[in-house]
Amino acid sequence: MAKINHNNYLNTIGDLIRDAKNKGIVHLLSENNDFSGRKLSINGSEMVNFGTCGYLGLEMDQRLKDAVGDYAEKFGTQFSVSRTYLTSGPNVDLEIPLSKIYNGKPVIVSASTSAAHIANIPTLVRDTELVILDQQVHMSVQTGVQLAQVKGTHVEMIRHSNLDMLEQKIKELRNKYTKIWYMIDGVYSMYGDVAPIVDLLALMEKYDQLHLYVDDAHGMSWYGKNGAGYIFDKVGVPDKMILVTTLAKGFGVVGGITVFPNLEVFEKVKIFGGPLTYSHPIPPPILGAAIASAYIHLSPEIYTIQAELRERIEHCNQLLQQTRFPVISNPLTPIYFIGMGQPKVGYAMVKRLMDDGFFLNIGLFPAVPVKNTGVRFTLTRHILKEDITGLVQALEYHFPKVLEQEGKTENDVRKAFNLFHLVPNVKSVPVVQEFFSEFTVQHETDIANVDKEEWDNLLADNGTFNWESLKFLQNSFSGNDNIEDNWEFHYYFIRDATHKPIIATFFTIGIFKDDLMSTAGISMTIENKRKADRYYLTSKTIGMGSLITEGTHIYIERSNPEWKKAFKLLEEEIYLLQDKTGASNILLRDFSIDDKEMNEFLTEEGFFKVQMPNANIINNMRWLTNDEFLAWMPDGKSRKRIRDVVFKFEHFYDVEVKDHLTSDEVIQYQRLYLNIKDRNFDINTFPYPLKMFQSMSDAPDWEFVVLRLKPQYHPEGKSPIVSIGGCHRGKNHYSLVVIGLDYDYVYSHGLYRQTSFQCLKRAMQLGYHKIYMGLSADFEKRKLGATQIETACYVQAKDNFNFELIEAMSIKTEAL
Repeated sequence: MAKINHNNYLNTIGDLIRDAKNKGIVHLLSENNDFSGRKLSINGSEMVNFGTCGYLGLEMDQRLKDAVGDYAEKFGTQFSVSRTYLTSGPNVDLEIPLSKIYNGKPVIVSASTSAAHIANIPTLVRDTELVILDQQVHMSVQTGVQLAQVKGTHVEMIRHSNLDMLEQKIKELRNKYTKIWYMIDGVYSMYGDVAPIVDLLALMEKYDQLHLYVDDAHGMSWYGKNGAGYIFDKVGVPDKMILVTTLAKGFGVVGGITVFPNLEVFEKVKIFGGPLTYSHPIPPPILGAAIASAYIHLSPEIYTIQAELRERIEHCNQLLQQTRFPVISNPLTPIYFIGMGQPKVGYAMVKRLMDDGFFLNIGLFPAVPVKNTGVRFTLTRHILKEDITGLVQALEYHFPKVLEQEGKTENDVRKAFNLFHLVPNVKSVPVVQEFFSEFTVQHETDIANVDKEEWDNLLADNGTFNWESLKFLQNSFSGNDNIEDNWEFHYYFIRDATHKPIIATFFTIGIFKDDLMSTAGISMTIENKRKADRYYLTSKTIGMGSLITEGTHIYIERSNPEWKKAFKLLEEEIYLLQDKTGASNILLRDFSIDDKEMNEFLTEEGFFKVQMPNANIINNMRWLTNDEFLAWMPDGKSRKRIRDVVFKFEHFYDVEVKDHLTSDEVIQYQRLYLNIKDRNFDINTFPYPLKMFQSMSDAPDWEFVVLRLKPQYHPEGKSPIVSIGGCHRGKNHYSLVVIGLDYDYVYSHGLYRQTSFQCLKRAMQLGYHKIYMGLSADFEKRKLGATQIETACYVQAKDNFNFELIEAMSIKTEAL
């Protein structure tokens, strides 16, 4: 089978960033005016700077600026020699006071924190050791880990700061690895929360194999003795820990620092750390500024500077405590995150605040789940108390207006962040009813309660889900033994004031494999783990359509100017359903990959796009005989291929079309289907239950194209069934839905192609000219005349963890 086209986070990130850029809130340019630290000039407007990480404001300290000039005059603008050959004097002059800051521990300075990770991790972590990543550890750490993965290091991921999960992993894997590295941030850059470092130290004492690798970039300078940072102040650098931090935030310059527990580890990185060998060191002017900053850190003055920032943090905390904002961040740190929920709410809030003269950031996917977008801002010593007061007042003014504009409430946002201490006297339902007052909703849980004629008029031509087929599916996926084989069905109509449907669709709720549309290699890896845990990386999901149907599963009257608002009402209904059922994910599927309007709309609504397997459709098929089929092919090469791979094998089989199967044939049909399912991971679902095959045999509008091997080609003269194609007869199209194959004949007798071809012949005999041939196996279906249609699905997850874990697996697979 040919591989399907897959998407990953990069496409989604690109869509979100482009959308935010178009709204004027990211990829901005600071104009060439003087920079005071307190204010920025952007697009001709002066804004108070709540968006940078120079927490102590030392980048504007005159002593650092003077040192830049002095060192440039003495040593020039660069020292372009690898440290393997020669280390500059100023480099050592910096590392000496830095070591004093860290109580004499050996340190190495790198050109950046990222370069430090790239030097450290592949050098220190062996292929006999295990890396466990915290879900929110900085991307620069993960980049270093990817290099170790190439060398064979095994990598796992756990939920953010979940020490129970960490200990479970340690117990599970400690006998397989010589060391277990847990990699974390000290202060996390998005939510401003801190690592549970004291508890982690206790775990290190409990488990000899556990080592810590900590990036404390956002904890540096503003916290601790000599500004050594949050982690060092709490626990120092014990023997089984590596501490990495930065010069590029509170310290006031650029560069990375690694603090080692002992000289042995220090020497190993100094000799083998890649960027220390092949990349440039920090240039002399910056080293001069860094040395000046280091001596400020070693002086009593650092505590006065820290106290000034602390006053601003406490002032901001006091103001925020008097509001009803969903503040997600830790009040200890100078990083603030206020939840907004959907991207569109975050975009609108940031834009309003920027228009009011405040520069800040938006917290966006993948740093946070798509529906956990928020306003992120930072405090520095440059900021005045009145600036903070003005920002909080602006937030208070705009927050309710943005929510009202989007038909949301404070409690909707709180629920998105699992903040269950809801604001009293705020009810979502009346707000929703008022916002969507021009629409009515019809919600049914049984197709029997849906008007058959209306449903089929709207949706029967869209795919394999006319009214009768949905009745068959409801019967098939109920009353089964396994939970994944029992689906809930929900049918929705959103109607205007005249009762005319603007939207009609259906959803199923079931247990989905989270790697549903991952690469085959990733699914095979996950399936190995499912041998011990059947429901590993699975989630209860509300999915548009079903895992067996194909086509466009939603009717939208796009000519109606209010269709987007109607769609938002559908979303509200799905969110209510999600709350009621406890589903983790929502999946909307089969939208055109090129529908930019829909993509922008759903992205702002909090969904991320994933490219689906291609739909394979034949349109305007008009032939009855083999000769006519050849003539229908576009060129001589295609005709030759049909002769070689299809006609050449047709004589091996007897073909029969049946409306019903016997009980034995139903069992055999499922067995033949499982032959394919066990080999094909391109679209990874749980196998269909036996009841579905039984119900298909009894359902109207379904038939079976059955291929038997002719007796003369069987070693014992028998005529066994070797393939069955389950096909749906629609009003204007024919669909090949489920194939089962005997793999003894797939390669030697061209069985897959022959089954597909015979189903096409049957469709033409019935007078159909449009054929749905199913997802995946593009190459084989293209040979038979199918056109590949690129489609997208849109996913919204309450929690990114499973998807991030699968993405991490994908990175490893690509690296290998």
